[in-house]
Amino acid sequence: MGLLLSVAVSARQSADQHANGTIYGVAIDQNGQLAKRIGLVACPLGVPLATVLPNTRTNDAGEYRFEHISWWGRYTVYAEDEEAGYSSFSTGGYSQAQPREVEITPARPEAEVRVTLPPKAALLRVHLTNERTGAPVPTLSIKVLHDTNPPSLAFSMGGSSTKTVLLPPDTNLLIHITSDGFREWKQSVGKGKLLHLTSDSQLNLDVELEPSD
Repeated sequence: MGLLLSVAVSARQSADQHANGTIYGVAIDQNGQLAKRIGLVACPLGVPLATVLPNTRTNDAGEYRFEHISWWGRYTVYAEDEEAGYSSFSTGGYSQAQPREVEITPARPEAEVRVTLPPKAALLRVHLTNERTGAPVPTLSIKVLHDTNPPSLAFSMGGSSTKTVLLPPDTNLLIHITSDGFREWKQSVGKGKLLHLTSDSQLNLDVELEPSD
C-alpha cells in the first residue's frame, strides 16, 4: 500500500512538473461593466499549497489571462486587489461558499471562465491607542467571525494598526481586537463587537487598549 501510494504521488508530481495550463476570460463588475486593471488570482481547489498562487491583472478591456499554470486540476478565479476593495478573505477565495470552478487537464490545457466580481469589501480603519497614556499602539491583532450560531471564523490577521482591514460586506460580523502587551478591547470581550457594514463603506473606530501589566 505504501509503495503504491508513493508511486501515485510521484506520478502526480511528475505530471504537474510538466503542466502548462492556461485560464483566460473577461471580468465584469457588479454594474455589468468591464473590470479594468483589477488584480486576479487563480486558486487550485482541494489542494493545500504553500506557494505563491498564479496572479494577473485585467487589461482595459476587462480581459485576463493566466499562462504557464504548473498544476492540473480545478480552479476558481477571484479578485485579489486590496486597493480596489477586494481580498481573498473578504470578497473572494476563502469567503466564497460555492466558488465558480474551471478545470484544466492534459487533454484540455486551456479553459475559459467569465469572472463576475462580488460587491466590494467594507473598509475598517482602527485608531489604536494606549488607554493609560493615549500613545498610539503600533500593532493590531483582529479576529473576525460570522455572527452565526455558533459563530464561525471568517479570518484573523495581525500587523500594523494603521493598515486598513477589508471586511465582508452586508453581513453581521463579530470582531475581537487586541495587541501584544494589552488586554482585549473592552467592547469586544466575550461574544465580540457586532458590525454590519455595507459594500464600499468605511468605518473609523477609536479603540483604547488597557496594558496587561
